[in-house]
Amino acid sequence: MKEDRMPRFGRLKYTETDAWYHLYSRVAAYKGEYPLSEAVPMRRLIQTIEHFSAIYFCEVAALCVMGSHYHLVVKFDVLQDVSREELRARTRLMYPSRASQAEIDLWSEEDWEHYQRRLFDVSEYMRNVQSAFARWYNHTYQRRGRFWADRFKSTYLEDKRAVLDCMLYVELNPVRAGLVERPEEWQGSSIYLRELGKDSWLAPLNQFIAQSTQKKALREYRELLYYRGAVPTKPGQAAISQKALEHEIARGFETSGYYRKRLGYFVDGLAIGTESFIRDQLARMREEGRYLRRKHPIPQLGGIHLSLREQRSTAVIF
Repeated sequence: MKEDRMPRFGRLKYTETDAWYHLYSRVAAYKGEYPLSEAVPMRRLIQTIEHFSAIYFCEVAALCVMGSHYHLVVKFDVLQDVSREELRARTRLMYPSRASQAEIDLWSEEDWEHYQRRLFDVSEYMRNVQSAFARWYNHTYQRRGRFWADRFKSTYLEDKRAVLDCMLYVELNPVRAGLVERPEEWQGSSIYLRELGKDSWLAPLNQFIAQSTQKKALREYRELLYYRGAVPTKPGQAAISQKALEHEIARGFETSGYYRKRLGYFVDGLAIGTESFIRDQLARMREEGRYLRRKHPIPQLGGIHLSLREQRSTAVIF
């Protein structure tokens, strides 16, 4: 019997404006093997992400490192001219050795232009993050062979609403997997870092939540997480307990709106946004001969989001 596989597409990358992406990558591990679940590799991967986020012209809004994979919600700035002084400072972070800096002194104008373009490229960023971590892990644990299973997945997020909903989806992964009851208990998550005040390198939450202070924005963000996380997205799935939710309600939570389907389109949707935006992308891809089957956007959550790529099921709310 022929296996029913969904077609493979090239990534959507946008260079005309700032662009938000949901990035996802999985480890090449045996069934039941979770190399990222231990505290040391988990912290190291987060440190690696933080390090390269300071080099590239990007900003991380949310992350979650699970045992066999990780998620990132990240914005890449539009390509722009950068001063040589700023580029030089970033080379010192990327290539700290004296020998490397001596080689950089010999760079041509073309070399500098190439380096500048590279720092605005999401694929280059992921290549650096994943190769650096893989080298560290294989050396530390005497492991051989490929560490990451396949090329990373990337979904473009058109607007702030799509970004915020994807952030919540990412943060709730440990709860959905039954690893913790409360999302901030998972040490490999951005909400954990925000609760500890170790989030200075992350995007401020009031970019996505209309609050006057970061403290108020964090409180509303936690409200959204608890209400959404209290409802399973599929039968038998773990969720935040009613007791924990009621405890938070007693502290003043007012947000509502529960998601009850697995939001797979945040991983495989290819692009998420308004109807006009998705229609434009479909037309563009048909012209390029890349996506001939689908002619209409796929509604998700009753039309709150629309995705470019069809899913095996769609998401709803009640």
